[in-house]
Amino acid sequence: MTKPEKNFDTGLRILEVLKILQEKDMSKNDIINELKNNNLFESVYTQEAFIKYFNTFELFGLIIEKEKNVYKLKNSLLKVTLSKNEIEVLIDLIKYIRKLHNKKIESELKGLLYKFIKYTDANTQEVILKALQEADYNMNGNNNTIGFLEKLLYDNQLVTITFYKNKSVQESITVIIKEIIEKNNDIVIVCYDSSKSRNKKIYLSSIISIKQSPQKASNSQYLNSVVFRLYGRLASLYKLKTSETVLDFSKDCITVSNTEEDKDILLRRLLKYGESCKIIKPQIMKDEFISLTKDILKNLQEDKIG
Repeated sequence: MTKPEKNFDTGLRILEVLKILQEKDMSKNDIINELKNNNLFESVYTQEAFIKYFNTFELFGLIIEKEKNVYKLKNSLLKVTLSKNEIEVLIDLIKYIRKLHNKKIESELKGLLYKFIKYTDANTQEVILKALQEADYNMNGNNNTIGFLEKLLYDNQLVTITFYKNKSVQESITVIIKEIIEKNNDIVIVCYDSSKSRNKKIYLSSIISIKQSPQKASNSQYLNSVVFRLYGRLASLYKLKTSETVLDFSKDCITVSNTEEDKDILLRRLLKYGESCKIIKPQIMKDEFISLTKDILKNLQEDKIG
């Protein structure tokens, strides 16, 4: 592309600075570096030049605020008008951000919202900014338990969790925390158990203790597939769950591979299918399925005797 005539150079620089500030808040030096990367402009960026740029913005009703060394564009030439219901939905979305427990997604969502509010009126900006500040407060230590769990997640180190497997049985496993989910007024920790190569879901309410290991977690995670076969009417009506694939099928049965589902949850689900289900592999799952069946039968017999 040819370089613009010098008469238009200043106007184009003003538009380029506006474009940059619409994207994100930046210091003067960062803006200069951005402009230097554009070979359409001459490198003339004095203090006086920037004062002229910002004075021009003010003439068009644009507001530039400076916080420390960072310049922030508070509004835009284009406006988006939101209804009361739309604002309420947006506030609910902001409240939900803290439940994601994912730094990358949280940061990107908040960045998107801060960029979006430049296109709204002053009253709407005030409401959205207040909601974002409250969300930041809730995420930054208002809940010590969640903060501790998030630290374990982001540190990517092995942790040993001791929890109640049922009302009377305790179990300890060494795992990698993969995800934190808020569900039904409880918190679910999704972990990876390398000894079984399976995911494990543990409710916070069942946890007795969590100890962080100094050992760093391995980035390589292999999920041990559980293969089972479904027969008859169940085979034709079965809907695949997340992380499940069909390996083969015939008129009378289908063979399904499940990789990510919690082992204990999967076992209990397969147990409900009764004679219409058969575990093919691995052997440890077949053994645990038989053991679980025996425990249920034993408990039923004890209830009858009692």
